[in-house]
Amino acid sequence: MQEQFFSVTHATPVNVILMPADFQLPSLAELEAELPEPFRISSTITSIDLVTTRLMRNQNESMHDLIEIVNQQSRKIDMIMGYVLSVQDHPEQRFQTLRFGAGQLTYLHPHQGHGAAPTVDQFVQLKIFLRDEAAAIYCYGQVTHLTTSEEGQQVALEYVRIRDDDRELLVRASLHVQSKQLKQRAQDRQR
Repeated sequence: MQEQFFSVTHATPVNVILMPADFQLPSLAELEAELPEPFRISSTITSIDLVTTRLMRNQNESMHDLIEIVNQQSRKIDMIMGYVLSVQDHPEQRFQTLRFGAGQLTYLHPHQGHGAAPTVDQFVQLKIFLRDEAAAIYCYGQVTHLTTSEEGQQVALEYVRIRDDDRELLVRASLHVQSKQLKQRAQDRQR
């Protein structure tokens, strides 16, 4: 049974590559072996940032200037990583998510410009670009549902082969998006 995770309504770029009908889903070890190097580097940087953030939270106010220097350096690395990952984003495979979370995503496959939409149960290779996190996820999904809309097919899928670190990154990214959305709603209500 698929583990349940919440998802958020949010547009983020995703590359979707349709797999042929006879496609064999790779094992986690095979997924790790085929992982493009920029995605591996991004994952490592994200893990390091997480540890650094935890360490900095435990520091007192006298360390404020040093913490700010570390934050500035981290932002520079994020900018470079964002550029490196943008090279992995291919326009002919690019779609926008409607919703995403740590267990599934839904994206819009327009009526024109991207060929045929996938079919239910079809496997797809995914590159999910989390611009706010300066990170990207490389994984496989399986189409669970198709809904026709005026703009095209809304394609819902579940991740069927994903690294644990990447799922954790999706949890953090969706929580980050939800937090921003809640802050924006609170500001809108105050106006």
